[in-house]
Amino acid sequence: MHSHNPDENGKIMVVDDDSYLLTAIEQTLTMHGYGVNAFDNAPDALESVSSSTYLAVIADVKMPLMDGLEFLQRIRERDQDLPVIMITGHGDVDMAVAAMKKGAYDFLEKPVDEDVLLSSVSRAVEKMQLVMVNRDLSRRLELAREKRAHFHGLIGVHPLMQNLYDAIELVAGEEYPVLITGETGTGKELVARAIHDLSNRKGRPFVAVNMGAIPEDMLESELFGHEKGAFTGAGQLKLGKFEFAADGTLFLDEISSMPVNLQAKLLRVLEDNAIIRLGANRSVPMRARIITATNTDLGQELESGRFRQDLYFRLNVLPITVPPLRERRSDIPMLVKYFCEQYAREHGLGPEVIDAGILQDIYRQDWPGNVRELKNYIKRLCVYRGSGDAAAGYGQLSAGDRRPGSASLRQAMDEAEQKHIVDVLRMCKGQISAAHKILKISRKSLYDKINKHNIDLNSFRGG
Repeated sequence: MHSHNPDENGKIMVVDDDSYLLTAIEQTLTMHGYGVNAFDNAPDALESVSSSTYLAVIADVKMPLMDGLEFLQRIRERDQDLPVIMITGHGDVDMAVAAMKKGAYDFLEKPVDEDVLLSSVSRAVEKMQLVMVNRDLSRRLELAREKRAHFHGLIGVHPLMQNLYDAIELVAGEEYPVLITGETGTGKELVARAIHDLSNRKGRPFVAVNMGAIPEDMLESELFGHEKGAFTGAGQLKLGKFEFAADGTLFLDEISSMPVNLQAKLLRVLEDNAIIRLGANRSVPMRARIITATNTDLGQELESGRFRQDLYFRLNVLPITVPPLRERRSDIPMLVKYFCEQYAREHGLGPEVIDAGILQDIYRQDWPGNVRELKNYIKRLCVYRGSGDAAAGYGQLSAGDRRPGSASLRQAMDEAEQKHIVDVLRMCKGQISAAHKILKISRKSLYDKINKHNIDLNSFRGG
């Protein structure tokens, strides 16, 4: 459970003038796979901060030469994100409270319990690893201006996305039809728009039609238009999407939903570069570029006879495939950051920060609905976080979101919240007035959470 590769991403710094405790903590952490740098005084420890990468710091509150509070302050001046876990004696509660207020990540009471130590270090390391991911992400975002992290509404620096951007630039300069294939929510319309914006048709109409969203009996009229009196209810001339697109781009999404009789008509349009409105006797020139998209395997549709082979060959001149999110997981932190910033901008809020546990679960999910599903999830998460109760967001998610892992995430969040509240109440001897300030929640919220987790206040007030 606590297996790590020593020195792979950083070490744990342990500082204590008590050589017995220092050795015990060092041995425990080393046995559980952590790399450790141990120091018996604070000044030496501080000197090593600039030369080594640390994931967490464990330090005694009371030390000669420099006490733990000053050491904490000096550490935070060098790196305010580095989690510092303070070790306190039985009578050092006031000092522990002061340390928490100054930004200590956690505190451990002597004698230090091994499981409590490992749990605290594990959480601290996870937090710092997320910080390091975000720092790396920020650096990558800067570098990615050259690597095209944001490409006409598409986001990602994964090689699969770079290949996609190359393909978009390649086909944008052509006039042939493009067939975009990709799962639901991958951004096929964004790809079509990018092709349009990079082509010499930019500034002309871009008309998108979702073939699966229009009733079959209305689809022909929507696409081709109709003359006045062409059928009952056709009281006036109506232009279809082909004519609205003019000399721009017509994007036909979910092309596999097109009825076979209309497929024949579309094939004729592509062959003749002209359309005939319903009820008309003469054709109208068709100058739009055709881009189509599908989220299904058109090969299977061909075999079943639901899609015409000759039309498929006409549409599939320049094929483009959009990768699913699960094949470019390394882009997920960037997407999460982007959607959080987008939500904050739209609502005039400060930056939203997704904590390590949630981001880890987001990263593990397969996201069958791809970027669209992730975007909606992050938006919903931001809404519930804004209400002041992060856990509530998980309770309100739809059943579709609770794939394997999500239920365990909620349980893990509840357990982490309960443990944190218990730790603070223990430190404050059960005093609500002190605990709610450290937790930065109202007294009522703290009482609600105490009831929710069945925490016995009296157990902290006895000693």
